[in-house]
Amino acid sequence: MNTAFASLGKNLLLVGLLILSVYNFFYGSFGFKELLSIQAIAGLVYVFLSCYEYLNASYRAQIPVQRHAYFPYRFFAFGVLKTGLYVLFALSLFLAGGRVKYLYPVCVIIAVTELVIMGLRYKKRLCFISIYANYLFVSQSRLFKVFASEIQEAEFRHNILFFIKKDRSTFSIKLDEIENADLFLETLKGWLVRNAVPISTESKQKLGL
Repeated sequence: MNTAFASLGKNLLLVGLLILSVYNFFYGSFGFKELLSIQAIAGLVYVFLSCYEYLNASYRAQIPVQRHAYFPYRFFAFGVLKTGLYVLFALSLFLAGGRVKYLYPVCVIIAVTELVIMGLRYKKRLCFISIYANYLFVSQSRLFKVFASEIQEAEFRHNILFFIKKDRSTFSIKLDEIENADLFLETLKGWLVRNAVPISTESKQKLGL
């Protein structure tokens, strides 16, 4: 089983569960306890497939051994917000009563999955920055690379590193959100020098370059 299969499987499972819940809402083929049992089993499978996406061999192969854990505050804020919204939807459906409440487990399943995945990513340090010879490998909501040749200028202000790219887009790293920030900064300073990345005069002074 690979990532694509797991992703397709969990999405099909969720769609199927939603269709079953909506169908039962209109036709009442299952009682509340029967439907809840089906939803609970499907929910466990959905959580398993979601976790597999982050733990499968092909994904682990992309994760560098040497990496600096990087969890911006927005990582936690966004995760809590998404979970809270699904919990709110679930409560609204449950309190509405009638057959509408049959739909609330779907929202609970997604909320639980969001929490599990957030905890898994934090425990396994799956949000990180890894420094290679000529690029930075970054894992946040997606995996991407920032090549030294793409950087027009680097600046350092308020304990934040700003990289202004040649396409005018920017990428920033808050040192307060990096695990072992001192080691990371020393390693990154060496990377900036080796790759001759343009740095403003003021930033050079602050970085001690």
